[in-house]
Amino acid sequence: MSENLEHLDFIPEPSDPRILSAADPLLRGHQEGFRSVVTGWDPEAPPQSPLTQKRLFTGPLPVGLLFVIAIGLSSWWGLGAFLGVDDLQYPDSEWAYEQSGIRILQQGKGLDGEGIHVCIVDTGVDLNHDDLDHLNIGFRDFVSSSDTPIDHGLDNHGTMMVGILVADGHLKGAAPGVSLSVAAALGEHEGGETVGETSLVAKAVEWCWKDMGADIISLSLGGMQNENATSGKEVEDAVSEALSKGVFVVAAAGNDGGFTDDGLVSSPANIPLVISVGASVEGGGIWESSSKDTSTTSPDGSPREDPNLKPELIAPGHDIISTAPGTQYYRSSGTSGATVFVSGSLALLLQEFPSMSRNGGSTTNSCIVAMKQALMDSIEPEVAGRQHDDYFGYGHLNTEAWYITLAAQQSSNPC
Repeated sequence: MSENLEHLDFIPEPSDPRILSAADPLLRGHQEGFRSVVTGWDPEAPPQSPLTQKRLFTGPLPVGLLFVIAIGLSSWWGLGAFLGVDDLQYPDSEWAYEQSGIRILQQGKGLDGEGIHVCIVDTGVDLNHDDLDHLNIGFRDFVSSSDTPIDHGLDNHGTMMVGILVADGHLKGAAPGVSLSVAAALGEHEGGETVGETSLVAKAVEWCWKDMGADIISLSLGGMQNENATSGKEVEDAVSEALSKGVFVVAAAGNDGGFTDDGLVSSPANIPLVISVGASVEGGGIWESSSKDTSTTSPDGSPREDPNLKPELIAPGHDIISTAPGTQYYRSSGTSGATVFVSGSLALLLQEFPSMSRNGGSTTNSCIVAMKQALMDSIEPEVAGRQHDDYFGYGHLNTEAWYITLAAQQSSNPC
């Protein structure tokens, strides 16, 4: 009997990792579903931040709780009227932009990513938000061929990622001045999750650099590392081709951290020249579900060496507030959001050092190597006595230090 079960994968349930579900990897659709559960293609639906007047709460609530809420809100609104405050206060994650050093480059150097093209591959984007109404984006729908921007995600994942990068209103993104393209490549709904065909993700990656001329491709998605899975390799091949053209690729490390961690970052974050990003909490500590990597070899079998050990770094990813449809703001946690903070930081650096960008003249991956070396050299190790840690990578994102290190590097040895 046990021999008949050897080919099955046993997957921890998201709600309780002590419960394992058996799944047959030979069945179509298994790989895609496992992807979204483990690596955060579609994180847990974020709770509505109760901070807009149009829609304070979503979903049914117990009668007793409704009663408590009604009392609390009547007191809140009554106090607001007494003080002359007409609007409820909106949420933000300003700590994340300050903790990562992004605000220092924005305010001290006047950088906003202008002149740099970023392409996000995700569930798409809903631009019906005050913080996004300034955008004029390139858009391609690989899921349903919509002519206008649309978000296929059940929790508007793509819209949230776009907000972290380019929001310009109540929220101010990491690089609101970039040229932006968005590819909707995830959007098939299975069992309450948003997943995607790897063939569509691969096509979207190619569209980003070949058709849209992206300098940076931001991938808040990922799949299992599996040498025998041709679907995952399809995405890895597309990413490798983009890297060979001088396109920077930033990808999520994954959300399977903790005692169930398999010791591998997601694919395609495992590719050497990709910048693989784990998630931190406010204060700089590691987020408990951020994936680690204990592997010593790359997908091609070559040994992993600096500055390409995985993950490369961690960035803010816990309880991040970002844009949702209409006037809403959502809160979520994961390496998805952390990835966009790094993509935005990278856009600021390329604005200052445009010769390192693909559109600035770089047509090989030599500048990617130089950028990653500066990243490694700029970060103080999070673990005393170690340059790289399986969870923290080389350390926490420090955009200001990255800028200073890169400036010194460029003066002596431009890529």
